[in-house]
Amino acid sequence: MASFIKYQFPAYLWAALIFASSAMPSEFFQRFAAEGPWAPKVVHVLFFFFLCLFLTIAFRHQQTSAFLARWSLPLSIALCLIFGSLDEVHQLFVATRHPRLTDVLLDLSGAALMGATIWIWDKLRSVRRERILS
Repeated sequence: MASFIKYQFPAYLWAALIFASSAMPSEFFQRFAAEGPWAPKVVHVLFFFFLCLFLTIAFRHQQTSAFLARWSLPLSIALCLIFGSLDEVHQLFVATRHPRLTDVLLDLSGAALMGATIWIWDKLRSVRRERILS
């Protein structure tokens, strides 16, 4: 149970935060637009940037499937794409909200950016490990 709370729960919690925020009327997000027209788009990227991180951690630390651990990064990015798409469909049922393909692409961009960051981090760690061992 402690492992679940430490590694998997943050992904569930973050996904719930994204879902809850997409259930809010668009008037709530007008305050972000006051910061600049790009501000709501940055929120999309950041939400899915961190969702990809939390999903990757969750997949790498689960103990039921070696497949999930090995393919954690591409699975996390794919799951972010699916979740982002379903989140936009969810907005069909929220008053004053409208689904947009550009939002899904921004969500995917955030996930891909985190994916690239994790991939580079993993490569740098493996190079450092090889230098230490040799």
